[in-house]
Formats: sequence, structure tokens, C-alpha cells
Amino acid sequence: MDWEMKVEQLFAFHQICEEKKFPLATLTFQGHAMYLWTSLVQDRMRHNNLAIKYSNDLKFSLRRRHIPSYYNRELMEKL
Repeated sequence: MDWEMKVEQLFAFHQICEEKKFPLATLTFQGHAMYLWTSLVQDRMRHNNLAIKYSNDLKFSLRRRHIPSYYNRELMEKL
């Protein structure tokens, strides 16, 4: 995921601490990403799950919910 590497590079360049990565990442969402994020937040609230506070939790939750299980395997095969 090229966008993920670019975001991580920007965070590293600007020396963004882990606590600030999450809010900064969600502020940049547009279009489909904003829809996915909003639906994830609503589902977590509906099921009384804890709010996501860190960027790693955000990446994990979005991947688990929206990326097919075979995707990682296909990427590894391409390598």
C-alpha cells in the first residue's frame, strides 16, 4: 500500500508521536475512506466497543473489515 508508506514517511519526517498520528490520519480522509471510517466508528459505538485511539489499531480495523483475507497471500506471492 503506497499511501500507507507515504503517510508513515510523513509522520517520521515531521516526528509525529503515536498519539497524534491517529487524529491526523482521520482528518485527511475523503470520499470512500471517510465513509469507511464513519461506518467503523458507528459500528463500534453500536456494539459498545472501545474507541480507536492509535493509528495501528485503525489500520488493523480497516484491513480486517474491508480487505479480503486472500489479499495478503496474493501480495506475498507477487514478491
